[in-house]
Amino acid sequence: MKFGGFIITYNRPEILLITLEKIFQQTISPELIWVIDNSEGLETDHIIASHLNSKIKYYRMGNNAGPAGAAAKGLELCEASGMDWIYWGDDNDPPFFENTFERLLAFKDVNPFCGILGSVGHFFDRKKGVIKRIQSKLLEKKEYVEVDVVAGGMSMLVNSNVVRDGIFPNKDLFFGFEELDFCLKASRRGFSIIVPCSIFIDLRKLHNRTDFERPKYKKKASLIREYYSLRNLFMISDELTLRSMRNQLMKKWSIKMLYGFRYGPAYGLENLKMISLAFYHYWKGIKGKTFNLD
Repeated sequence: MKFGGFIITYNRPEILLITLEKIFQQTISPELIWVIDNSEGLETDHIIASHLNSKIKYYRMGNNAGPAGAAAKGLELCEASGMDWIYWGDDNDPPFFENTFERLLAFKDVNPFCGILGSVGHFFDRKKGVIKRIQSKLLEKKEYVEVDVVAGGMSMLVNSNVVRDGIFPNKDLFFGFEELDFCLKASRRGFSIIVPCSIFIDLRKLHNRTDFERPKYKKKASLIREYYSLRNLFMISDELTLRSMRNQLMKKWSIKMLYGFRYGPAYGLENLKMISLAFYHYWKGIKGKTFNLD
């Protein structure tokens, strides 16, 4: 088995080097890591060039293609490099445990249709367009669970058969739910998405989230992220012809446009603006990068 991967980075060369070091310290480490650079400047390029490690390869996107565009390129390069399993990583999200890859790959053969492995996963309500949290009680009863999506930054490993089947994240998403888009398309093609329960539980204990209940709504630190979330969920619903999901999103987010005013007029107006723009850009077919995330 050939195991490699890619890391998406954007203007964080020092953080990237720390993450690379942790990845190569894994008990099962990748034979090859592609650094997919979304940065506008050359600082990351120079640091990688001076970092003498034959296992690291560098690809400069030439523009900020977002996590979606960079992930599509990373999957393409890893499959072309002959990798059997591909690590999908971000520059600031190294594996939490030194044996994460070893523990994940131990489950690669539990299902002949296993296409994706991950440390944390969720169910997804395709009618409502809502991610559903898995109860800790369920995780304690099983060795692994089949989920609908692996959470972002949770050491997702992709079987190269998925890539060979022509499944990639939609580059037009730019930012937000690119993992969801990818996993839902893989699931529709018959691939299983598996999360080992022991890793899942260990991470919940690490972050004191075994009994966590997600609030129905909370004030957002970045309303630009809200814009990308809604617009991209609409795009995913169209791509997968989930009309019920699109209709439910319209109802739910129309309410959220007004609900934001409970946090004051300034927040409420900005929330109203960003959600309205998400609706408008979806209807007008405006895709890709529309706002900076800095």
